[in-house]
Amino acid sequence: MDAVVTALTTALTPAIFLDTIGDLVPFIVVLVPISLGLYFLRKLVKGAAKGKVRF
Repeated sequence: MDAVVTALTTALTPAIFLDTIGDLVPFIVVLVPISLGLYFLRKLVKGAAKGKVRF
């Protein structure tokens, strides 16, 4: 178990961690608005079938 912990602490440096996060940020910035848009669109369409369209 000590070997696993040592391998993780030597392989995961702050620079590598921040580079990985930096690569993921554009994906997250695109994903969040699309997800929210789909969420609200589904709510709008679901209500439209029952005649409960809200704007």
